[in-house]
Amino acid sequence: MRRVVSWLLAGAVQAAGGQTPPPAPQRIQIEGKAQDDSELRRDALAGLVVVDREELDRYGDFSVLDVLQRQAGISVDGGEPRLRGLGGGYTLILINGEPAPPGFSLEQLSPAEIERIEIIKGPSAEHGGVAGTINVILRGAPKLRQREWRANASYRGLRPVGSTSLSWGDRVGALGFQVPIAAYQWAGRGAFRSERLSRSAEGELREQHVQGRDEWRGGGLNLGPRLDWKVSDFDTLQWQTFLQRNESDNRNVSATAALQGTPPSLLAVRSENRGVWQLARTQLQWVSKQPDGRRYELKASAERSRGDSAGLFFGTAGSAAPLLRESVSHSTSDRIALGARWRQPLADGHALASGIDAEQRSRHELRSIVDNGVEWLTGSIGRPFDAQMRRGVAFVQDDWTISQRASASIGLRLEAIATEAGTSTGDVERQRSVMLSPAVQGRWALDDKSRDVLRASLARSSRLPDLSSLIGRYSFNGSYERNTSNTPIAADSGGNPHLLPERAWAFELSWEQYFSGGGVASLGLFHRRIERLIRRRLALEAVPESSVARWVSRPANIGQARSTGVELELKGTGEQLLPMLFVPRSGWQLRAATSLYGSQVEQIDDPDARLEGQPPWVVTLGVDKLPAQDALGCGTSLSYTPSYTTQQTDRQRLWRDRVRRLDVYALWRFSREVQLRVSVSNADPLPTRSETSIEDLDGFSARSSTRREGLAQFNANLIVRF
Repeated sequence: MRRVVSWLLAGAVQAAGGQTPPPAPQRIQIEGKAQDDSELRRDALAGLVVVDREELDRYGDFSVLDVLQRQAGISVDGGEPRLRGLGGGYTLILINGEPAPPGFSLEQLSPAEIERIEIIKGPSAEHGGVAGTINVILRGAPKLRQREWRANASYRGLRPVGSTSLSWGDRVGALGFQVPIAAYQWAGRGAFRSERLSRSAEGELREQHVQGRDEWRGGGLNLGPRLDWKVSDFDTLQWQTFLQRNESDNRNVSATAALQGTPPSLLAVRSENRGVWQLARTQLQWVSKQPDGRRYELKASAERSRGDSAGLFFGTAGSAAPLLRESVSHSTSDRIALGARWRQPLADGHALASGIDAEQRSRHELRSIVDNGVEWLTGSIGRPFDAQMRRGVAFVQDDWTISQRASASIGLRLEAIATEAGTSTGDVERQRSVMLSPAVQGRWALDDKSRDVLRASLARSSRLPDLSSLIGRYSFNGSYERNTSNTPIAADSGGNPHLLPERAWAFELSWEQYFSGGGVASLGLFHRRIERLIRRRLALEAVPESSVARWVSRPANIGQARSTGVELELKGTGEQLLPMLFVPRSGWQLRAATSLYGSQVEQIDDPDARLEGQPPWVVTLGVDKLPAQDALGCGTSLSYTPSYTTQQTDRQRLWRDRVRRLDVYALWRFSREVQLRVSVSNADPLPTRSETSIEDLDGFSARSSTRREGLAQFNANLIVRF
């Protein structure tokens, strides 16, 4: 009918001698929505979890570690996040795609400074983390003005401390900026008790009890400005700088009682160590996104971190003169890196991605010691040590969309490494290594809507030794004076310039089922085979700094190891998982995860010869009641790790007690702009216990056990957006 009327009107106009009016201009508006974290995880080729800005704000977390502890498959040990139960360099930590510098701690990074966190389980052609990669992306320039202020107060046994952060982002024409600044403090204390029992090669028995107290306090400042300049519709220039400065003050008091055998040289010790750590990193990046899907990226970065510390040690003995020791340490680490990425869509659902990276790292260390006014001038004391590493990486990867349900990726990574490190004799030790690493990944959706997804991957990767572990100098154990024989239980520590990178094969297999509303159930299997495993070994050495032989612990490549595990995860709303207990749209979120680990170092014939720090299993549970506007929310998390034993070497065993951590919080959202979070971390603390033992090492046997008290931490965090 409309066409007929339009035709009649047009005919009438023409009959009247007029012209047909031009059609009214039409406006076409295309609206899109960015994928949320659940959709990104579902569509990824590799096992991927993205913690976006919305989730970072949802729970009002105070620390980045609080965010990571809530993620399935991640455990936190000593302030270090671990994937697959593996830390110590197996889990690659990146800041804006660049390796985190030595001495950097995620605990000192506020969620207010972060845009998102990408957790990649397993290595790939681009990223080579043996266990996986945690990439922390700092906040970029927003599309609209964003201003946020956070304030926090906390207490952990010593004294109350406070922290604050301010983030301001805006855009002026083609130029956008984000300026986050954070100031923070920390303080805590802990009491400990140690028992030492040993038998020397000559048969002498010694038993000692040590009681003491530690205190630690400090503070720091973070500044991370970022500029984004939209040069054209396709090109963007980004500049990001991160500055950090920390000051720490650690104190220790201990007393030793000799119950049997020769008493120690020092019966009472009081020490204090003050340090300053500084980091400056800058990164420049150009990104070009073409209409046909091509993407080009160039980046350059430079960083320097510096650590300075001064220690004061005062020890007293029964009849000997007291000891006053002053020590000064200095270290500097530098890094320069260049990189390029290129992605080109090809025919038949293929896309070719390639890239190159080149970096150079260097480290300089110097330490001086003065005992009762006399400076040490022997061996590694008072002499600078240097180490340098040059690394080049090239990779190519074909991403292939086979069908609506299936996709795959085949990649190849070439990595060349050269190291130079100073030895205790003043020589320079050089090492070179080249590795070609294939990576194959596949994803299959078992239905058209990708509710069930199956993934598999096989890749090779490497783990680089820290530059500090390559330096030949070593440090004395303060429990025994330098001209007194120490024990393997209280060994000195040193580096090894002969270290080579570890190599590993990684296999991943996982199944995931996604629920409507964002829930997921997953089951994952993994296996690692590690070559040239790095582990610390004990040996009795003649060192220039002492008139007697000393036990020294140094890292070494000892052989091969394997690790296999199973990870289960279940999370979703209360009505999805337990409909008999929760009504629809109640706001309750449930999560549970279990990880089972098994590992074996092949060169050690013992059932407990597992990889360092990897427990047999870990369980985490969580319940959250998310608040709406002008409402109250709450939540709790529980994680549990059982006690376990690690056969460190043929003669040395380590035992760690169970770890249980219970966190609770309450969250008030007074409005969209203001919220308050009150929480208790480690609300039901357990004492931390550990034990190490040596059996018949050159005729020596010993056992040492330590018990440290557990403390809860109380936090109050206020967020105001304006």
